[in-house]
Amino acid sequence: MANDWKKVEMGDAWDYKNAKKGSEVIGLFVGKEENVGENNSIVYTLESPSGEMISIWGSTVLDLRLKNIKVGEEVRIVYLGQLESEKRKGKFYHNFDVYHREPIMEKVEEVNPEDIPANL
Repeated sequence: MANDWKKVEMGDAWDYKNAKKGSEVIGLFVGKEENVGENNSIVYTLESPSGEMISIWGSTVLDLRLKNIKVGEEVRIVYLGQLESEKRKGKFYHNFDVYHREPIMEKVEEVNPEDIPANL
């Protein structure tokens, strides 16, 4: 317990605004922070399969699509590019597909009950 503290830092941000259409990010949803920055935005955090923390700045579309995602679920966000708004002529927005699922469990090696010490 002496040195088990881990500093929490914002991960590298996924720059979808400069990404190509079809770019994606996949990871375990570990949480979100609200009211960040001067626009009171939401920042979502995913842990990539390699253990890297990835921060994603929210947008109207992402906020709606990630609203009911639970911590611990796997998330896949696909950038669909910038589209013109039908309701606000001359305005554009960044569009995404968002997928989620319960994490896939890795197969755990079976343990012989006789190998477990009796005092456990």
